[in-house]
Amino acid sequence: MTQTTAYSMDAFIDDVKDIFANISDPKAQAEAVADHLKDLLAVPGWLEERLDLPEEGGYGRMDLHLEEDSGHPGPGWLLMCSVQRPGQDNLPHDHGAAWVVYGVYDGAIEQTKWRWFFPGEGVKEASIKETGRFTQRDGSVAYFLPGEIHNTRNVIGTEGRSLVVRLESQKLDRITRYQYNPLDNSMRVMDR
Repeated sequence: MTQTTAYSMDAFIDDVKDIFANISDPKAQAEAVADHLKDLLAVPGWLEERLDLPEEGGYGRMDLHLEEDSGHPGPGWLLMCSVQRPGQDNLPHDHGAAWVVYGVYDGAIEQTKWRWFFPGEGVKEASIKETGRFTQRDGSVAYFLPGEIHNTRNVIGTEGRSLVVRLESQKLDRITRYQYNPLDNSMRVMDR
């Protein structure tokens, strides 16, 4: 009887390096990474092996791997985990020239997509408006391409946290990106 080895984070990292080495189109890169992340999320226990997470709490961001030799639009892609508080939300934002893949390891997040509307599209002045939303649950993966606007909210409930694995095609604190406020249709450069 042949025993198969479960997909690992190290194998995922090797696959992502290969994607950046052989695929130049950002959409094709994001799709390929999303496929591999879905495989990794299906493996139980790998994240707990990498992180010392308490049973409850442990909120914040934990970097899992930074690769300085490849990425898009420049080198320096990042694999990280976000441990989100119940109800944690953020303002709509983009990822500049980078793309980002989100995968839910445990919990549920709601992704809301936004875009600018201009006069002639049913508004009197430029306005940022919601264009749709969807919920990601355990094992679900989604990606956002350069320039796409979205926000993420933990919807697991008042007692639960969500563990979200995210791959940034370039470490986001290295590029210019924007945050948007739909209440006053303003935008600002995000802190690096």
